[in-house]
Amino acid sequence: IKMNNRLAKKYLSEAKKQINNKEPFYVALEKAMHNFLKAKLHIETSDMSKSNIQQLLASRNANAKTIIDFINLTENCELARFAQSSSTAIQQDFDKAVEIISNLEKQIT
Repeated sequence: IKMNNRLAKKYLSEAKKQINNKEPFYVALEKAMHNFLKAKLHIETSDMSKSNIQQLLASRNANAKTIIDFINLTENCELARFAQSSSTAIQQDFDKAVEIISNLEKQIT
């Protein structure tokens, strides 16, 4: 997946820099996903519960699959920091984040 989406590139630049360092990568990836949502939905960190994110994205016409992908990836960031992950899994998670941010950028009204 090319990083042709300016917004994805902006939010994911730190994660991309850390792609060879598992724990900092997943911290940066999770932060990027949350910062994207905070900017798009004008919400605070305290509003970032899973159910609240689902409701907010659905109310802004985000696709159900994209919402599930977002939730799953952010949960995976928490787990992956403490679990074994291969460089392939890290790259796949990064590519997935680019895809999710790009999709949400198109879908959210």
